[in-house]
Amino acid sequence: MAERLVQHKHCPVCGKAMSVEKETCSDECATTRQVQLKEKKRTLYLFYFSIVILAVVLGLQFMTAF
Repeated sequence: MAERLVQHKHCPVCGKAMSVEKETCSDECATTRQVQLKEKKRTLYLFYFSIVILAVVLGLQFMTAF
């Protein structure tokens, strides 16, 4: 009969197996993860800002067309 594996999950940074209670496998991966999340948040804010600017420009063009 096959042996069951211990409950685990994988580190989102490096992919190593780790305990279920932890977010990352090491302090180094935790730091890397924080940097990744910060960059992702910054990119998302820039995307939203670009959408707002695009909407304003299109709105102004629409208003001046009539």
